[in-house]
Amino acid sequence: MTTGISCYSCASDGGSSVNAQAKWAGCRSSEYGIKPFPTSSEWKTYVNKMTSYYKGSTGALVWIVGGVTEYSSKHPEMSWTCHLNFPVTDSELAEIGLSKSSSSLEGIRFAEEDEYEEYFTAFDKAGYDVWLQVESGKCDLETLAKIVMNHYKKHPCVKGFGIDVEWYNPGNYKNNDGGKGTRFKGYGTQLTGEVAKKIDATVKAIKPSYNVFVKHWDPKWLPETFPADMIFVSDSQMHESLEAMQQHFQYWAELYYPNNVFFQIGYDEDEDLWGSYKNPAKELGAYLLNGIKDPNKCGIIWVDFTLKSVL
Repeated sequence: MTTGISCYSCASDGGSSVNAQAKWAGCRSSEYGIKPFPTSSEWKTYVNKMTSYYKGSTGALVWIVGGVTEYSSKHPEMSWTCHLNFPVTDSELAEIGLSKSSSSLEGIRFAEEDEYEEYFTAFDKAGYDVWLQVESGKCDLETLAKIVMNHYKKHPCVKGFGIDVEWYNPGNYKNNDGGKGTRFKGYGTQLTGEVAKKIDATVKAIKPSYNVFVKHWDPKWLPETFPADMIFVSDSQMHESLEAMQQHFQYWAELYYPNNVFFQIGYDEDEDLWGSYKNPAKELGAYLLNGIKDPNKCGIIWVDFTLKSVL
């Protein structure tokens, strides 16, 4: 089943009342966003604090298991590769119809040890919902989805696969590299409805309950037709005001309704806006949810860059 989207205008009343209800609350994890990297116990403390702030929410994590290597003029052969934080065996590849000589593995690199197995075991016990995200670069997205979801399919906490479209087949970044203010121009490739449907079918072939999230700050990069259970994540930042931030996320929620959406927030670029809150992780999310038609379709995800300062 697919759903179409249409453009519309959305106005916020900018009111100060809050609605601290959400379907999910939690954090984003990356190998580059927080140092030192928290233990599984520390991650559970962060997530549990987030769920305590949002009525009825389930603990959630957007967990990056594959990071991109950006463009380098010194090492162009390494540019836009994807490094997965776990190894893969010959038998695992055979399960999904691949071998180490498969051409679709081009650009995909693997760690020598599984860096996250113990974390997911802990999250299984905690009852969290975890989505495994990749920054795919120019690697084959369907192959990444097969490898990632097959590798971690034994973990009940794992609910689906995530695509950061900003890093999907990046275009023309070489021309922008080093240019001040050009970072967000020409980034990524639009994820079409056809590709979205293919990736969704790929992960559901491994486990029918799995779904996919797609992430960007601009809807024009995301599919216009999509599965009914696809989640849309906005990582918008550098807002002019709290009111502008609220309007963006309310627009996002309405645009993709009735699909679920995540608001990925807490960027240090916006700290001048949310830093005045006594409890930013609670109050900012609650402010953004205020006026949302159905908060039970929303997740509040605080990014790891500022976790230690707010939780």
